[in-house]
Amino acid sequence: MKKPSKNKLSYWFDNQMSAGTIALIKLLSIITVASVLIIGVLIALIGIGKGYGLGQGIWISLTHVLDPGTICADEGAGILFILGMLVITFLGILIMSTLTGIICNAIDEKVQDLRKGRSVVVEEGHVIVLGTGDGLYTIVSELIEANANQEKEALVILDNKDGKDVMDEKISARFPDTKTTRVICRCGNVADITDLRVCSFDTCRSVIINTDSDAMTLKSILAVTMLLKEYGNDNAYIIAVIRDEDNRQAAEIAGEGHVEIISFHDVMSRIIAHTSRNAGLSQVFTEIFDADGSEFYIEEHPQAVGKTLSELNRYFPVSTVLGFVRPDGEILLNPEPDRRAGQGDRLILFAEDDGESKMDAEMAPVREDTIQKEYRREPIAKKDMLILGYSSRLKYILEEEDHYVAPGSVMTVALDLNQGMHREELEAMRFENIKIEIRTCDICRRSDLEPLLGKGTTVLVLADAEEEMDERETERKDARILMTLLQLRYLSDTLGYRLNVTSEMLRVENQELAQIARVNDFVISSNITSLIVTQISQTRELKNIFEELLQEEGSEIYVRPAGAYVKTGQKTDFYTACEAAARQREVLIGYRKEDPQTGNIEIVTNPPKAKELSFGEQDAFIVIAVD
Repeated sequence: MKKPSKNKLSYWFDNQMSAGTIALIKLLSIITVASVLIIGVLIALIGIGKGYGLGQGIWISLTHVLDPGTICADEGAGILFILGMLVITFLGILIMSTLTGIICNAIDEKVQDLRKGRSVVVEEGHVIVLGTGDGLYTIVSELIEANANQEKEALVILDNKDGKDVMDEKISARFPDTKTTRVICRCGNVADITDLRVCSFDTCRSVIINTDSDAMTLKSILAVTMLLKEYGNDNAYIIAVIRDEDNRQAAEIAGEGHVEIISFHDVMSRIIAHTSRNAGLSQVFTEIFDADGSEFYIEEHPQAVGKTLSELNRYFPVSTVLGFVRPDGEILLNPEPDRRAGQGDRLILFAEDDGESKMDAEMAPVREDTIQKEYRREPIAKKDMLILGYSSRLKYILEEEDHYVAPGSVMTVALDLNQGMHREELEAMRFENIKIEIRTCDICRRSDLEPLLGKGTTVLVLADAEEEMDERETERKDARILMTLLQLRYLSDTLGYRLNVTSEMLRVENQELAQIARVNDFVISSNITSLIVTQISQTRELKNIFEELLQEEGSEIYVRPAGAYVKTGQKTDFYTACEAAARQREVLIGYRKEDPQTGNIEIVTNPPKAKELSFGEQDAFIVIAVD
């Protein structure tokens, strides 16, 4: 059955109206031109009015379409002329009002589209952050600080949790001054290739994936890898945190060489284990990983060729040389004492900022009379610890502790009342040097905590973080940790115990609330990993350096008595202290001073080497050492 022509016309008109702004403007333009030509031809052919020619008729018709007021000048013309101009004038009003509406709607749609964050980013050398998970503000803060000495830098953030307006408001409220960094927010799915294209992966420098789950992280790695290969951007790379170690290999396969994976549980377990053994060490890790203060840089210094690590540290007055990066990319952190810098080697520096490390013309002298003639290495001792609460990282923490304590060390794990289901898991664990004792109690109740404490007890308070945990649950868990810490503070003051307390905290904002509890160290999981990720996004080679520092093999960070290196009670300079550590194949990066009366701890990293200092028996050096 043949469809009526009326339906066809209506169908055609509907299609034109729904075709978009450009199509509507084209349709109006065709109607306008046709109307002007028809009226202009009629004026010329019929000979009405004043007998205008074809060109004059078209011009008069056009002016009446564009300006309705033109009809006032037609007074005195023939009735047919006036009627024709009246028709074309009404048609012009209809056309121009419709065109105005279309243009206004088009502008409004564009504004709304921009507010939705769908426009393409046109930047070069920018960092892209996919996801607004925990640690976003730390990443933004660190990138702003890292870019402060650059002229123009850009940071692009993409997620679909909030609208662009909300994202912009949150960033502006938290960072009113972004210095030299422009923070650009876009909305989209972090694993959707179409949405990701707005971020300009063809010109980016690096990509940080900051999602709440391993599943979304893996999907994002696949999508980003595909885009980097499509655009041929071989210089860009991806940095991602994986929470489940079983997913690490899958993530590396998905990245096809473009990705650097940080194992969340592995990194956090090692940092927590190291920190619990050495008061104040979390400040050292934070100092190393963040962009405020001293951090790691890899720089070329041709005048360093032929000099050993020990000699080089006597040439740099405000920086510490930690090792070399060979031309083939091999990392030599704290190398053998006789290893000299070769042609093409770059230096691994611990410095305030990139480009600020300058070599003096002469090597600084050392004070031989203040260096200990015999190096006193403390033997491995038994180490008992009270662990309050359960975390999915507990197994890794215990494995790490087992490597550094003497046989017979006891780890007392006090499970909270709702964590009894983990008892069997803990009872099944077997270690070489440590023994596990399990208690079940309310870790927020003072009467339950008191029997577990003793003089000098080392306490570790864990936070049980879960994937995709909402803000309310995070705050609830941090609130219980705060209650536990305050109870420990009360018991410490009442019983006269000096406790060495290390605590996890889920949110960095809550760390400030807990300062009154006098905790030696805070470890904020999302904060530490975000610091590491941000550093690697600036220099990819730092990944290998950080991994070595956090692994059992190779060089690690230790806190050792200052009296093992220099004579206590005598003034010396840091050049001499660095030389004393170098003679034991160790690199000195700072010191810890402890007030013998109050127990307050001061951590100083990378001090000026010419500064004179005096160390007591309770003070310690922070060194990078093989063992």
